Amino acid sequence: MSAIRLNQLILQDLGQHKLVILLLIGAMGSALAVIELTHMNRQLTISQDKLFQQRDALDMEWRNLLVEQRALSEHSRVEELAKKQLLMVRPLGQQDIVVDEP
Repeated sequence: MSAIRLNQLILQDLGQHKLVILLLIGAMGSALAVIELTHMNRQLTISQDKLFQQRDALDMEWRNLLVEQRALSEHSRVEELAKKQLLMVRPLGQQDIVVDEP
């Protein structure tokens, strides 16, 4: 019988302190929201750092490719490859052909 009476007292006490219970639930919900948002913020910061590292790596690769492109397109290198691999030679003065546009 005391268990039934205790349950009634608890329910009656809860009914009298509705505002306190609502504030407690609100505080708990707010705390859980802060925890979740902090976790999301940390995850986004980690993701942003990874993207910055990837951007820096791609930028470095792009610069290296530009240097390589400049080195490969130098006139002296192209002329040397044409002579060695394609066995090309410069035409002599009498071998030059001039084409006039109509």
